[in-house]
Amino acid sequence: MDIGVGLWCLQSTATNPRSFTRAYQELPEDARLAEENGIHSLWLSEHHGYYDGYCPALMPAASTALAATETLQIGTGVLLLPLHEPQRVANAANHLNDQFSGRFHLGVGMGYRPVEFEMKDLHMNQRLKLMNSGLDVVTATTPTPTWVGVSSEKAAERAGRRGLGLFISGAFSKEVVNKLIEAHRSAWERSGSSETNPPPVGLLRNLWIVDTDEQRHQAFQWVRSSYLVYAGLGWGADNTGVDFVSEIETSMNEVEKSATVGSADQIAEDLSGYDVDLVVCRIGYDQPPRAALTEVIERIGRELVPLTQEFGVKR
Repeated sequence: MDIGVGLWCLQSTATNPRSFTRAYQELPEDARLAEENGIHSLWLSEHHGYYDGYCPALMPAASTALAATETLQIGTGVLLLPLHEPQRVANAANHLNDQFSGRFHLGVGMGYRPVEFEMKDLHMNQRLKLMNSGLDVVTATTPTPTWVGVSSEKAAERAGRRGLGLFISGAFSKEVVNKLIEAHRSAWERSGSSETNPPPVGLLRNLWIVDTDEQRHQAFQWVRSSYLVYAGLGWGADNTGVDFVSEIETSMNEVEKSATVGSADQIAEDLSGYDVDLVVCRIGYDQPPRAALTEVIERIGRELVPLTQEFGVKR
């Protein structure tokens, strides 16, 4: 099982303001820190048209992190493929992998905010068609490892049929995660692929390494507050089909329940129950002080990574 960290969004929020210059300066600093501590990968996230400057252009950001490191893998978790010209995405992925020794991973998703589609003169009801046609182009023109972010079994099946990796949200329970993995692998098996091994599965998990009850409480508060900030993306978009205001407390409770906060041994024990190739530790919360983020990156590399080397997919 490989261990990555994420999600880097390069925001300046109302609760944790910083200059955008500083946000982008911290990205290569964090990438070097992750590499120095033996972490497999660092993952970036994309959105458009929100007040906090949530990263709208992942390829240039990925290039910055790749240029700052020598062995660290960099992935997009996820790039909103229907909002991009797919051939340009494929060309950029090819360029990054040619330039940086195959260390770039392309994670893609459909998006869920109508305002983002409207900014591109598109409509939400086009997103599945655009996603499929975009994947047709990307898979035909780039050998870059490609992962598909999903939230339903149907989406997992579509990725499996194509032989593409799966990138699963950190908010899901273990039961939901297992159902998505089963749908993905069953679809791959039915596809008649000539590949020996199934496509990889990546799992985003909210986690934090702590030593005391006080630190544990604080970490859960960071998890909750980060999703409150994230829910603002929904509040700021009309007609998403979700009542974010009325559902936010329930959502934060579910996210907290799915989070793993404890010692490295406790977290490793939890992760051992997942039949996946990659776990991306979601530590890019909005609230933690810079020193706390630095410390947890170091502890993930020093304490958690060695414990998880033998975990993962049972071939």
